[in-house]
Order: sequence, then structure tokens, then C-alpha cells
Amino acid sequence: MLDHQSADVDDQAQALSGWQQRYEQLGCGRFRGSARQVVMAGGTVLRESTNRQLREQIRPPSDCLVLAIPLSVAPGSVFAGRPLDGDALMVISGHEEYELVAAGELDLLALSVDRRRLGGMLAPEEIEWLARAERQRRWALAPDTAGAVRSQLLAVCSAAGRCAPGAVIDIENEPALIGATLAHTVALAMSDGGADRGAVGIPRRADSRLRVVKRAIEFIRANLQEDIGIPEICAAACASRRSLQYCFEEFLHTTPQAYLRALRLNEARRRLKQPGDQPITLLACAMGFSSASHFTRHYKLMFNELPSQTQRRRTRDA
Repeated sequence: MLDHQSADVDDQAQALSGWQQRYEQLGCGRFRGSARQVVMAGGTVLRESTNRQLREQIRPPSDCLVLAIPLSVAPGSVFAGRPLDGDALMVISGHEEYELVAAGELDLLALSVDRRRLGGMLAPEEIEWLARAERQRRWALAPDTAGAVRSQLLAVCSAAGRCAPGAVIDIENEPALIGATLAHTVALAMSDGGADRGAVGIPRRADSRLRVVKRAIEFIRANLQEDIGIPEICAAACASRRSLQYCFEEFLHTTPQAYLRALRLNEARRRLKQPGDQPITLLACAMGFSSASHFTRHYKLMFNELPSQTQRRRTRDA
């Protein structure tokens, strides 16, 4: 069992072994996160909690298939361009990258299995259903079914919780337990009518709006140190100012201006954690802020600490 506690989004993004993740803090306040991995033969049970508005880009190991469900989720959260609520089963493949926007506190449970072992764990019709759910990415469950899925994943985490952190998990018949947990989850989802609720993909218009957001984000990331504003972002996203504002509020619950500032602050924080004492004034200028005081004020609002405090902690930790 591996337990991880974090006070930084970049550190949290590295918490899950084998995963490729990038987190951006969008909500103001001190970040707190945790992650637990119960690694067993045939698969892994995961639990991850975060407390702030985040945009996450996630990709599990290439040979894995992941079923995830929220224990708790802030209203307005979005997964793969669709609303994420407490009864949503997320089906995540290691073959592609996914986007999750947490509108606030988020607590997730997940079962990760080696897809090469699926034939020994599931019946052919269950594998067929799982392939369909993988294409949909998000599968709606009935509340009772969602509760049953959460209960069985929590039971495995609780059994592992009796072991010391870092210890080898000693759970009898680990492969059988992983297979039974996966089969039970799939059987529940198949039998409760979730196909009718979950098979509808993201609406075409919503998909178009999501592409606007992705184009804008790609442009912002590529030009964080350039003198860009909303007109340039609109041009790159092929959208009017009003449309861009609407799309950002729909999928990210923020404005384009606030998102640009948040990305610059996140990047500034990464630089402050690197070796060397870069002057705050030069960093503020490089990140497009009008003055060091302007930068410091927004940095303090976002991360609940001064840039100098981030530098001192990096020096102390080193």
C-alpha cells in the first residue's frame, strides 16, 4: 500500500505510480491532496482526494483499464466534456488522455486492471460491454448501483488500510479479489439500465464548444510569456469574445482572463520551486504581470502564501 499526502498540485500529479498527469490549480486557497494505491496481483485499487478547483489531464499506464467513481464531487465538475456527478462511472483507458475539471472538493475511488487479464476475469458479454463503455468514457449509474460500487471498492481500501504504509498487502487470493470486484462492478452497471442513460455521447454542439476551449488552452500554454490578451486568444480559438467567455464558463467555471492568470501563476510557482533564486521582479515580468506587487498579490490569493515563502520552503526541503 502506498499513501501520499501533498500540499502542491504538481506533487499531487506525481502521486499515482505509472500515471501521466498534469494538474493546474484554478481555485484560490491552500491546496491539500492525498492518494492511496493498494497494489495487488492483477490490479490496483486507488483513492485520491483534492480540495480545490482543478483542471486535470490524466492518462493511466498504457496497459491498464480504469473504472472510477466519485465518493464526493462538487457540483459543476466535468469529465471528458460531460457533467460529473456522484453516480457517474468513468471508464478510463491507457490509450488516450482525459480531462477532468473539479469544481471544488473531489474524492475518487478507482479500480485499475491489466487489460491483458480481462479474458480471465470477465465473460465475453461483459468484455463487450466494457469496450462499449470505454468508448463512451462516462456511464450513468442508478444511485443504488453507484452506492454498491463505492461500497465494494471502499471495502478493499479498508482491508488494505489495516496494513502499515509501504507494506506488502497480504490479502488472500488477490487475483481472485480483483477479478471478482471488476466482474461485480461490470455486472451491476450492465443490469441496472445504465446503458440507456450512459450510451448518449457528448452532444455535437457541446463537443464544438469543448474544441473551442481546447484550442484556446493550447494557445495560452504556448504563449504564457508573450503579451497576449483576449483578442489573440479568440483568434486562436476561432471564436468571438462572447462565445469564448461562454465556453470557458461552461467547461472550466472561470473566465478566459482568470484562466490565463491562473496558468501564469501555476507556471511561476513551478519556477519558484526550481533551484536558484530568481528575483521576484524578473519572474513577475516574465509571466506578464505589470509589477512585482501585482504578481505577489495574485500569487498570495491563489496559493495562500507569498512567492518568497515558496522559495524558502524549496530551499529548506532541498
